Amino acid sequence: MLKHSDFVEIDFIGRIKGSQQVFDLTNAEDAKKNKVFDEKRKYEPVVICLGAGKIFPKIETAVEGHNIGEEITVELLPEDAFGIKNPKLIQLVPLKTFKEKDLSPFPGLRLTVDGAIATVRSVTGGRVTLDFNHPLSGRNLVYTIKLNKQITKVEDKIKAISDMFFNTESIKFGDKIEVKAKAKPNEKFIDLFKKKLEEFVLEAKGKPIDIA
Repeated sequence: MLKHSDFVEIDFIGRIKGSQQVFDLTNAEDAKKNKVFDEKRKYEPVVICLGAGKIFPKIETAVEGHNIGEEITVELLPEDAFGIKNPKLIQLVPLKTFKEKDLSPFPGLRLTVDGAIATVRSVTGGRVTLDFNHPLSGRNLVYTIKLNKQITKVEDKIKAISDMFFNTESIKFGDKIEVKAKAKPNEKFIDLFKKKLEEFVLEAKGKPIDIA
């Protein structure tokens, strides 16, 4: 039976409740069945640590108490997932602002405005409605989760924590812990990684850590 701080490999399918539209999944065959397969995307299971916060807390809590091999369904309210839609994050912008930049906005277009990502909701009367909320904010979501296997290898545990903060290339575990990232890690993320590692990987306590 899985408990807090256990590491587990999972596959999942995330759907919008009601429409059943799939917005995220981990398995290529499931992607093909649901007609959302993307050849450019890499499909693979995810390793999570229960309580570490890699996924929504309500999902972590729901997994606790279940056994490997089970499949569970978890429904998330907006406040448990991507948040309630904030009307203050919806803005009206003159269409001419886009025309001056040689842009032709249309509903559904996602673009970056002053460093923030927005979705075009409508283009009417010379005005463009931009929504800076997360595209899934305000939505009830349903996750189907398959509990594949429990992770016990120390290197795999360390990688699961490392992947929360940077793109991990390799892990070595011995007298010290060596983490190689694909890009130079941010110092803030390095500090957060070390704190999570100390909290959730008992075998790592007290060992020196090299991150490059």
